Amino acid sequence: MPEIANGVHKVLYFRKLGEAANAAKLVFQTEHAKSYARDRESTPTKDGNVQGSAPLEDEVSITAIQSTDDPTFTMLEDSIVEDFPVEMWEVDLAKKKVFNEDGKEITKFAAEYRQGYITEWEATSSAEDNPEVEGTFLTVGVRQKDYATLPEGDIETLSYVFHDILETDPADDGLAKPPENDDTP
Repeated sequence: MPEIANGVHKVLYFRKLGEAANAAKLVFQTEHAKSYARDRESTPTKDGNVQGSAPLEDEVSITAIQSTDDPTFTMLEDSIVEDFPVEMWEVDLAKKKVFNEDGKEITKFAAEYRQGYITEWEATSSAEDNPEVEGTFLTVGVRQKDYATLPEGDIETLSYVFHDILETDPADDGLAKPPENDDTP
């Protein structure tokens, strides 16, 4: 049965394209929205209309509260000023799978991956409200879907995700701490 998606479970990660480093989340994200657009054209001919379509436009708008020290904020701002491409992942913390890689269990999360450019970046500093940043990421090519591994320690800072009521899905995030091996009788 379908469930209502929870926006807080979807988090954006970024990295300068080609950089050999872990991607990092933009801190204090409040909202992001994905929009797709494709123009369709109809050309009248003597044999009837001929249909055609333009390339897909895939944009992600980003809103966050500014941090006093966030390297991802600086990198994204620099990317529009210096005109370099970035990678972006939308990670869905509510959709996780455990994979067995080299005999070790690794938890990964459903993700969409994009390469592209920041095309708009506006940082506001209000006297009454939190200073915000709004930006737009324009995807080059077509987004890809797979599962992503979060950098170590990130799940603890991202709150907890939905867990099933079955014993096969015990809480291991948020307030939960994995049970210790207790050998006392």
